[in-house]
Amino acid sequence: MSDLLQHLTDAVAPYGFNLIGTTTIATYEALAPPQYYVTSLLPEAKTIIVIGNGGGDFWHGFRTHCTTHPGDLTQREHPLDEYTVKVLEATLTPILQATEAKYRYLYPFRFWSEPVSFMHLARAAALAGPSILGVVIHPHYGPWMALRAAILIDQELAAPPQALGFNPCSTCKERTCIAACPAQAISGEKGWDIPACVQHRLRVTTNCTDLCHARYDCVYGREHRYPLDELQYHQRQSFAEMRKYFEPQVCG
Repeated sequence: MSDLLQHLTDAVAPYGFNLIGTTTIATYEALAPPQYYVTSLLPEAKTIIVIGNGGGDFWHGFRTHCTTHPGDLTQREHPLDEYTVKVLEATLTPILQATEAKYRYLYPFRFWSEPVSFMHLARAAALAGPSILGVVIHPHYGPWMALRAAILIDQELAAPPQALGFNPCSTCKERTCIAACPAQAISGEKGWDIPACVQHRLRVTTNCTDLCHARYDCVYGREHRYPLDELQYHQRQSFAEMRKYFEPQVCG
């Protein structure tokens, strides 16, 4: 790992960003559909640095920030996204500027203005593999990971791959996730049935309020499950998005 990449990795780790990967532009664009290409966003870019978190460290960092900076984020609609931008750009920008590199931050929550596929980035950077749960999966953290940001940069950087060729669902024999889903929205053949999941959560007095049971019962990374208050936060956010985009269709 280069000195710059190590410096960036060490700088964000205390805030819970404990997964760092890299991919070349060509590798990512060979996997992603053309509408998600990034070349036009920074034509000089050679590398995409992918930044994520595994386990509970990110939530701990967020909660610590909220304690030490009361009122800073808690009144925002999407406080975790605000925390991500605030921490990463304050921490990494001075390091990047010192190199005189050309760079650009990208975020999954800005998809509608910057349509980058973080699912494809995870695989291109060998940070995670696919799963039947509709989320990517890490060899150590299992499904308890998320990608928070990426940086386009005009330098050649390479991080050691963490999940090269990792595709565990195809050989998993337990498949406890399938039985755990009350909506029967997970299958080995079709993966995550989004309409079935949405209809269950919007039509029924659901037992999916606090957590996704299929994800919670995955055999990988169980010791790294998110704490309950984080699970509840993510479920509330996802439910709000489901209601925004799907409820008129379900109720109609």
